[in-house]
Parts: sequence; C-alpha cells; structure tokens
Amino acid sequence: MRKIKAFTLAEVLITLGIIGVVAAMTLPTLIGKYQKQVAVNKLKKFYSVMTQAIKLEETKNGSMEYWMPDCDTEDDCFEKWYNQHLDKHVKSVLKRKAKGSAKNYEVEFADGSGFNAYVSNNSLIHFFYCTEFGYCGSEKFDGTRTFLFSICKVKGKYQFVTSNCGAQTATREQLLDKCLKGNNDDADVYSKGRRHYCTRLIEYDGWEMKDDYPWFQAKQPEKE
Repeated sequence: MRKIKAFTLAEVLITLGIIGVVAAMTLPTLIGKYQKQVAVNKLKKFYSVMTQAIKLEETKNGSMEYWMPDCDTEDDCFEKWYNQHLDKHVKSVLKRKAKGSAKNYEVEFADGSGFNAYVSNNSLIHFFYCTEFGYCGSEKFDGTRTFLFSICKVKGKYQFVTSNCGAQTATREQLLDKCLKGNNDDADVYSKGRRHYCTRLIEYDGWEMKDDYPWFQAKQPEKE
C-alpha cells in the first residue's frame, strides 16, 4: 500500500500561527493606508466641489468680495449666506442647524461626509469638514477625520482655502510641525483635536498623506 503524505496537526497549527502573526503585523498598516487614502480622496473632492460652486456663483454675482456675508453678529448668518449663494451649486442630502451652537450650520453629502460651518466675527468663514458626518462638530479638526477649510483673503482676494490664510505662505517644515503639534493659536499648547495646518499640508504634498504625515497628534511634553 502507498503511504499518503500529509501535514501533522502540529505542522498545521504552526503554519496557522505564523500566518496569524504576519497578518497581525501587516493588517494595521494596510488599514491605516486605506483610511488615509479614503480621507484624502474625500478632502480633494470637497475642495473641488466648493471651489467650483464659488466659481459658478461668481459668474452670476461677480467676485466673491461683493457677496461675502456682512451679518456675522446674527446667529443664522452662515445659513442665510450659504443657501443664497452656494447651496444651488452643491448637492447635499441634509442641511440643518448644528446642535449646541446658534451660529453653526451643518451640511451632509451623499458620500457620507459633510461639514459644520459658521461666519466668524470678522466675517471670515470656517468650515470643519468631516469624512464621516457623524464626526462633524464646531471647532473640530483633528487631522484624521475632521479637517479645517476657510474662506478668507489671500493676496487681496477672497478665496476658499485649505486650513486658513496663514497656512498658505507656510513652508512644508512649518506645516508639518504645526500639523503634528496642533493649535495655531498658541504654539506651546497642543490643544487636542485642533490641528490647523494639516489640511494645507495634504494639499501642499499634492493631495497625498506622505509617509511622514502625522496621523496621530503629538502629546504635550511634560513640564519639568
């Protein structure tokens, strides 16, 4: 009789164990790359949609400086301005007043992303974009699921920009440093979830999260 060659139970268990170890080592990296790519694609799309909406509105009403909001002290300032000028150029599935803030307004898109936005005291506009609508909120821009965009003056002209106006002239080193630490308001304080320059860093790098992109925010150094 011919002997049938087969793996022993021990050999099978060892093989499965090796496969499990390799999977445990590589799976987080693969998941991380996928999450980053999804985030970048949505960011690029949002930037394109908003830029195009502004261009379409400018063909009808002239340069944006002529129809910027002048109602920053009113609670529904952004809501009125957005619905009058940009909503007709942007496809959305939900629009509503944001909870917990009278000035903030929320918009959700068909791909599940969206934004929370308001007009600041100096009539500038801040958009807190979220890759998943459930993460949206006022002053939320953590650089992973939520990101900052603004409408402000760049070289004398109102524009829709990544991060804020100050980020437009920053070097890559400055962008990387501020994205890592967070909080443009005070460089010595790492405010959790407030990473102003991350969106601009991604745009600067050609709409890509490079290997050195700080997916996780740095922790505040302990004082001696």
